[in-house]
This record gives sequence, structure tokens and C-alpha cells, in this order.
Amino acid sequence: MIAIPADNRILYYRRDREAFGFLSHFHSSPIEIDGEIWPTVEHFYQAQKSPSHAYRAAIRAAQHPGHVKRLSAPPDAKARLASGSWFAQNGQRPRADWEDAKLEIMKRGDHAKYARYPDLAARLLATGDAELIEDSESDGFWGIGKDGGGPNWAGRVLMEVREHLRRRSS
Repeated sequence: MIAIPADNRILYYRRDREAFGFLSHFHSSPIEIDGEIWPTVEHFYQAQKSPSHAYRAAIRAAQHPGHVKRLSAPPDAKARLASGSWFAQNGQRPRADWEDAKLEIMKRGDHAKYARYPDLAARLLATGDAELIEDSESDGFWGIGKDGGGPNWAGRVLMEVREHLRRRSS
């Protein structure tokens, strides 16, 4: 039985990571999409930034999702990130429609994760109606950002997947 925090909010990036870290896109749970195996949802997601076989091979080979994020940084990212960027090192740019495509790509990755792992799906369902929040101060799109008012798309996608699972199991 999963203990839901009293405020009915699961802040799985920091506050509640120990119990709910499985919700993270960094969680080690290989997924298969279109006949390709990816070590984590993060690997799959970042790999979609380019159709380049060399880029995708570099992403797949990365041992840790944090390394994947550095490899996938756009060439014009802050110097710290751009120094590890595959795009900067290879004089290329991510796909032009990335900002329009990324949300659907993440949804696809998360759906694949919970479809492949019934134990993780059961744990996601066990969160009931709790609000799922990626309480990352450094990500103002997927998380809540520095001011806490970011759109929390990572959490919103997980709640959508949870609702999909709930409808399928009833």
C-alpha cells in the first residue's frame, strides 16, 4: 500500500522521491517503441530530437539519463550544457518542430512504460486521485520551475496515463 501525502499531492522529483521515484522519466524501466529498446523514457524522449542514426545511437548508449540530457542539449544552450551537446559537437540542430512535437512524444513514452510494466502501472493507479507534481525548480515546462508556477507537464502527462489505465481496468 502506497501512503499518499496528507496534502494529496505527490511531489516526486524531490520531496517524495523515495516512495515515488518510479514516476520519473529517469527511472530505469526499458521501453520498446517501434521495435527499438530504450533504457528509460528519458532516453526515448531525447532520442526523438533528431532522426540521425548517429545521434540516436549516442543517446541509446548513454549510461545515465542525466548524460542523455546533456547530449541532447541544443547547440545554443548555456555553455555548461552546450559543451556536452551532441548537436554542438556535430554542427547540427534538433528537429525544427521539436517544441510542437515534444509533448506527444513524452506521452507516447510514458504510455509505453506503464503498458510494459504492470507493477509500475499498479503503483501509478495506487496514487488514486493525488495530484502528481514534478517539483523541479530547474524545469519550468515539465516541472513547476523556480517560482513554483510552471505547467508541470510531466505530472499532467502521468495523470493522463493514470486515467487511461483506470478506464482500461474498469
